[in-house]
Amino acid sequence: MLSASLEDPIAAYLRDLDRRGLGGLEAVYLVGGPAVGDFSARQSNIDLVVVRREEPDPGQRAGLRRAERSLVRAGRAPGVWYATWDAIADGSPAGSATGLDTPLTRALLTEEAIAVTGPDWPVVAYDEDEYRRWCRRRLDDLAAGADGLMVLRRGVVPLVLQAARLAEGAATGRVLSKSQAGEQALELVPRHYRRILNDAVGYRRGANTSMYWGPFERKADAKEVIRHLVRAVAA
Repeated sequence: MLSASLEDPIAAYLRDLDRRGLGGLEAVYLVGGPAVGDFSARQSNIDLVVVRREEPDPGQRAGLRRAERSLVRAGRAPGVWYATWDAIADGSPAGSATGLDTPLTRALLTEEAIAVTGPDWPVVAYDEDEYRRWCRRRLDDLAAGADGLMVLRRGVVPLVLQAARLAEGAATGRVLSKSQAGEQALELVPRHYRRILNDAVGYRRGANTSMYWGPFERKADAKEVIRHLVRAVAA
């Protein structure tokens, strides 16, 4: 049973598709935080895999983007992958360069995705080794961009937890929620930097207090945690 904060916008989106003549869907899967029991009212957006009989043409895509407005949460845009059964079953498990067609989404589809409509267990092309390589590449990219981290807490927190999840995926092939990954990563960084992980997990789960006096110290610790996670995976 989905919460109203998820069920209502998804239902509105599906109604809008029908109204625009874009229905005829084969299945709809909810992935992301809700699929792994880690939905955050502060941070989570709505990520869907929408299975159609055929890929949308350019004319349909404009209508699909307008319908997606129903899925926007507090200014956060949704992620929607419009796919066919063949693309899910036979497509490259490496995923696309952009968008929601990634090894992480495919991993969730194999075990964790919530079927809004359609079969519970779709046939999915997924390769754990490719998932681990993808996680490593994404983690390296985060580290390379660490100097550009947003200073505000709400900007730092998701990046730190994303880095923790990528590190876990690269090291073990497991798919964890961001909160779980933040807790697991405590063992991978020096004691001084564990508080940024505890702070991030607490904030994702609803805490209103912080262990930090100022945002710049938080940013410095976030950068160091990401770099330590890169080194831990490489070791």
